[in-house]
Order: sequence, then C-alpha cells, then structure tokens
Amino acid sequence: MCIQNENTGKRYRQSARLRILVGVLIGAASAVAQLPTATVLGVVKDSSGAVVPGASLAIRNVETGQSRTATTGEGGAYRFAALPVGNYEIRVEHPGFQTVVRSGLVLTVSQEAVVNFALEVGGIEQTVAITAEAPLVNTTSGSLGGLVDERRVAELPLNGRNYIQLTLLQPGVMEHRTKSPGNETVGTWFSSNGAPVRSNSYLLDGAMIQGYGGTNTASMSGSTLGIEGIREYRVITNSSSAEYGMTMGSQMVIVSKGGSNTFHGSLLEYLRNDNLDARNFFDRKTALTPGRLPEFKRNNFGGSFGGPIRKDQLFFFGVYEGLRERLGVTTLSNVIPPSAKVEGGLVPQIAAVTRPLLALFPDPNLLPGNQFTFPFSQPTREDYGQMRGDHTVSTDDSMFVRYTISDAERTEPLSYP
Repeated sequence: MCIQNENTGKRYRQSARLRILVGVLIGAASAVAQLPTATVLGVVKDSSGAVVPGASLAIRNVETGQSRTATTGEGGAYRFAALPVGNYEIRVEHPGFQTVVRSGLVLTVSQEAVVNFALEVGGIEQTVAITAEAPLVNTTSGSLGGLVDERRVAELPLNGRNYIQLTLLQPGVMEHRTKSPGNETVGTWFSSNGAPVRSNSYLLDGAMIQGYGGTNTASMSGSTLGIEGIREYRVITNSSSAEYGMTMGSQMVIVSKGGSNTFHGSLLEYLRNDNLDARNFFDRKTALTPGRLPEFKRNNFGGSFGGPIRKDQLFFFGVYEGLRERLGVTTLSNVIPPSAKVEGGLVPQIAAVTRPLLALFPDPNLLPGNQFTFPFSQPTREDYGQMRGDHTVSTDDSMFVRYTISDAERTEPLSYP
C-alpha cells in the first residue's frame, strides 16, 4: 500500500495515426486551399514599361529539379501556383529580348511572392542574371502572422523538443498555463490575440493534426515530437483569407520535410536527469524517500534520413524519435492517525469492526501531522515516426505521400484515498 506501481496507478495510452496524406498538385491555376505550398505571380514588361504578352517562363526547384512552365497573357501577367516550398530560379524568354534568369528565390509556406520582370532589347541568347534583390513584400494579402522558418526550427533551443513552443515568439500570441494539469490539458496552450485557447487550428501538409482532445497537437507525453521532420510553418494570427476556417483563433500551416537530390540526415540523443535539479518544496526525506529529491531520467533519441531514389523525380524522407522518461513524483496524502487504530482510540465504538481494515492503512511518515509520502517513478513512453515520398510525374503533375504515427503511454500514481 505504500508504493503505487503500474497496476495500482492510472494508465493512459494514446496512439494517433495522422492519416496518410496524398497531395496531387495539378496545373498552375488549380491551387488547393490550405495546402503547404507557395505561389509566384507577377508581370513581364519591357524597358519602356509596356507589357510583354506571350513571354515564356520556366521555374525550377533547385533542390529537387522539379520545373514548371507558363506563358504571359495579354496583360503580361503570369502565375505559378501550388509550388512546394524551397529554393527556386525563374527563367524568362521572348524573341527580341535578352533572357532573364532570377535565382535565389526562397519560397515559404502560404506565401504569394510578386516577382516582376523588365526585359531589355537584345538577342535571346544573351542572358541577364539576377541573384540578389530586396526582400519580397506581401502585397496580395492582408493577413497577419509570422513564419517559423527552417533555420529557426533547426537552431532555436526547445524544452522537450516541442516545436509548437516556437509559436510563442509570434506577436499577439500568449501562453496559457493551467493550474490543474491533467490528461486533457497537456501540451502547449496559447491564445492568439485574445481568442479562446481552444480556437487554434493545426494543419500538417493540409491535414488536421489536433490531438485526442481536439484542442492541440500534444500527445500523452505533453510534447509534440517530430521536429526533425518539420521544415517550417506559418502562424496566421489575424485577418486570415477565405481558404482558412474552422476556428476563430490562429491558423497554423505546417510543412513536413521531404527529400532532395542530395542525401541528408541527422542523429540525436538528449539526456536530462535530476543531478542538477533543484528540490521541490514538497520533496521530503523519509525512510522510503531517503534521497535529496525523487529520481528523474529522460531520454530523447532518434534520427532522420532522406534523399533521392531517382534524381529529379523520386525522393524519400524518414524520421523516428523516441522518448523514455522516468519522472520521480512526490505524492502527499492525508492518512488515518495511529490513535484511531488502537482500542479506545478516536473511534472506540466501532474499533472492533474497523480495526482489521484500519491495519491496511499506513501510518504517517511525515511528522508532525498525519501525512504520508511514497516514492513513485512515473513512466512515459512515446514512439514517433514519419515517412514521406515525393514524385514528379511530369512538368504539370507531382504528388507526395506522407504517413505519420505517434504512439504514447503514461502511468500516473493514484493519490492515497
């Protein structure tokens, strides 16, 4: 009765398969709402400012070699929609004008990049290279929010490797901390511009990824693992456009990491323990708990790997992360005082009937008072995995398939009755 174990504690298990998502990006003008893509649009003019209809444009993803083509209309306008995020270059050609190549164009999720071109008279074999320009300014949408880019995801420190915590860096976002944590209040909760904490939407590659409580992305462990498989995400905090909805708070559009023409990966191992932790006010030394504080060990481990299966056409990227935690929990319970267990004590009229049952209850081990504390190492296990495949079918068609699974289990101690 003095030590709670996996049989006497509360056990919770959660297994979430975040769906198999197949995205088919067909055509330059058929962008699907809420997909983790970007758009490039603009106008092609000559040096005098007149529009150039019929100009040929080709945009190429430097990382995967995927390319798309388009032709300017009568007004000189063009549009590339549903482009995967990444590093691009654009080539513009028209008879009687020099060819223009714009490189170093980095597209981020949900971005509409306006890139205009001015062609100079000359031979088409003459090429003008543009490698650096002023940062792109959003002139097509009034939405407010911020981008958590690939560099921030990779380099900013995270407590517990929970990438959702990076959302707290955005203006107007405030963390909510509950005073009574429980299995429905785990994870990172926040309010966007004063909206309720249950009014945030999470989309991974266009699919909803709310947890079992329907409110955030956290698993039973209280974290959101898988940062090695996340490339970037955008948090839209106000004035979201028509393709978003379902909630009145923020809209989070997350992009999973895919393969490219080069092999790349990572290995990780993080250890935390109680050796340098401070003592909690309620941690008390007893015969059952002789240490300075309860023992604590936490291991995060895993890795990622991806690359080409067929250059410029077929790619893969896989991620695994495991969590093993043994958290020392200090539990204080009020118990029956010894004076109530002896004949002639506090309850003499029923002592003969209750004495056999009272003997099952432990005596207080925190004095003065009638409190009892016992050691418990709360075990938590989580296994997270994700696999993504990308295939360029043609210049007009491409697709990707992603499978994500998170399986978690935690055993919690019961307070002494």
